[in-house]
Amino acid sequence: MLRSSRSWRSKTSTIRRKRGLPPAIKKVLVETIYGALFAIFTFPVALFIAELGVWVMIVWMQPQNVILSNFYLILVMMQALFLLIPAYNKQPVRLIVTALVAYVLWLALVGIANFHPIISLFGELPY
Repeated sequence: MLRSSRSWRSKTSTIRRKRGLPPAIKKVLVETIYGALFAIFTFPVALFIAELGVWVMIVWMQPQNVILSNFYLILVMMQALFLLIPAYNKQPVRLIVTALVAYVLWLALVGIANFHPIISLFGELPY
């Protein structure tokens, strides 16, 4: 029987522990970054589609309250369609972060930039 020159205790002492973040926290951080990027890319698309709906409603000479209600409906529905992607792929962290970042972007657009769906891009209604 061959014996190693190293004892059992010396073999276990050479095992080093990795320092840094645990893998679960790393995964949550990565999913958070991907969720924020996903919201940054999808929110302007949903906003553009909803603004296209505003333009169509202005061409059809709809009242302002109908235009605004349809704008918010289209904006929320388009963003919800984009949120189906992380929901379908069972990525809850990305889903929550995407929804929160999209909401923060909307609050910044309305609060800081004083955005109004009709007046900001098309001016006062001509009718």
